[in-house]
Amino acid sequence: MNTFILMASKAAGEALRKILFKINPKLSLHVLEDVSDLKRMNLDKSLLFLEASAVFEGLEIALHDLRKVNFEKQIYISICKPKSSEDDIIVPVGANSCISFPFEQISLENVVRRAFSLPKKISYVSDKNDTNFSAALRALGYDLDCKNIQEFCETDTTLSASELYLLELKKGDRGVDENQIKAATKVITNLGAPFIFLYSGRDSKSIERLLELEPIDILLSPNTSPTNLKKISDLAPLPPTGRRRKALIVDDSKTMRNLISGMFRELDYQVFTAENGFEGYKLVQSINPDIITSDYDMPVLNGWEFCSEIRSSEQFSDIPIIMITTRATSKDQKKGEILGVSAYLTKPFEKETLRKTIRKAEKNAQIKQEQALIAKFVASDTINSVNAMIDGEFSDTQSKKFISVLFTDIVGFSSKCEVYSARKIIRLLNEYFDLMVSKLVSNNAIIDKFIGDAIVARFDTGDPARDALDAIQSSIEMLQALERFNLDAFEEIQIRIGVNSGEVILGNLGSTNHRLEYAMIGDNVNIGQRLESAAPTQGCLIAEETYKLVKNHVEVGDFQEISVKGKDKPVGARELKALK
Repeated sequence: MNTFILMASKAAGEALRKILFKINPKLSLHVLEDVSDLKRMNLDKSLLFLEASAVFEGLEIALHDLRKVNFEKQIYISICKPKSSEDDIIVPVGANSCISFPFEQISLENVVRRAFSLPKKISYVSDKNDTNFSAALRALGYDLDCKNIQEFCETDTTLSASELYLLELKKGDRGVDENQIKAATKVITNLGAPFIFLYSGRDSKSIERLLELEPIDILLSPNTSPTNLKKISDLAPLPPTGRRRKALIVDDSKTMRNLISGMFRELDYQVFTAENGFEGYKLVQSINPDIITSDYDMPVLNGWEFCSEIRSSEQFSDIPIIMITTRATSKDQKKGEILGVSAYLTKPFEKETLRKTIRKAEKNAQIKQEQALIAKFVASDTINSVNAMIDGEFSDTQSKKFISVLFTDIVGFSSKCEVYSARKIIRLLNEYFDLMVSKLVSNNAIIDKFIGDAIVARFDTGDPARDALDAIQSSIEMLQALERFNLDAFEEIQIRIGVNSGEVILGNLGSTNHRLEYAMIGDNVNIGQRLESAAPTQGCLIAEETYKLVKNHVEVGDFQEISVKGKDKPVGARELKALK
């Protein structure tokens, strides 16, 4: 059970106790009068309310000590302050949020939810409960309260206030039912909370009348459409699950550190601070933050130097960095782009500007992570095509290019699948693919696709001779690496490789309405595949066209002719022996 520790004056403590009891009567509540009492408490997964007043002296020191002693524990600290001083008190370093007293229940509910990542509460008010819609909302993670309109209007909604209300209106013969309009108006007037209308009709006059009631939005049927669910989740974003995100603020000004820290705490970040780039980099190594803000002018290690140190490490190369400076000229921004700055914030700045910059940096980092994940499953050209389509630059025009293609396949793989378990086969395959792909990528290959146990790659730098030699180099390295791999593998793997060079067609192929794939087609692709099928076990056949491009660099076997399905004449090829 979550434990809430209240440390405040008697009046404030009792007010907190009463409201928190309403929120959840099962909570274990403790009212403490002295900071020394905290030493006797188990603070793991706790919410502390500390009163910011003359009664509690040394607040910032106490917060520092709490965080230091309980570094790994999940402690959420909220500072209580009089409403009269709301604009005067900065959230001290070590606290997560500030609330004002006299306390409002909805404010305390939000603090509780943020402290323990509890689901946000939304109300679905309807005279015809859409069970699929209710299930979809609960599946998203919301604490859902379902009521019919009549019940909703007759209940004191302030005792169980929600963060968002969804009011579903039935479509009558003449548009929206007048009684529903009146009932909804009464509820909204008394509630004073954000709300959305769910309207199953398409009558423009009814929609106009609904808009006059000033909802946040009107969602049209079906309720469960992805667009509607996304709008709801955007308007009532769920609290983060799992570990809390970490923010590092690096600035030699205490005032700036406090200001920026307060904003990150409002966004539910765990905040760490440093006075210069050197101390900041040590913290980066120990905490691995999710986002960093850095001042430009700092002692010991300035902002540019700090950023450069971070980006020099592959481990921290994707952390978004917001540079805060008094100068952000085009020259500075270009320098920052080279060094890895994610965004700029020019002093002085408004609080909302800081918030937007943080959100933008978060979004860009998320996109980068998503693209990196997608790249594990989709060829890079496909990703580029999708991005171009999003940017409005998509073209379905195919192009012809002179490239080198490489096909490789495992000999007798089907028989291995019959002997070993699926788990064992998948593990063997993945280890094999990791090894082969590493050799291909290191030689400038683009992995086109995996087909079962086969790998299809292309070499497409624009230099035909270079591409052909890279394909040859890849083949030799793959065969050599496989020999070493087989020494430790539970089952020996043998492969065949085919390489061809020539003109192919590259472009987006597939269903324009459902799924497209950036692919290569053409006679030379087919030849590459046929050469692989004809290659000796643990060997590589290269087409005569490829040999002509690299003949001064390779040792090969005698010329031979390979029959290719669909071609009247055989294709010239040579077995690859070694590089000269």
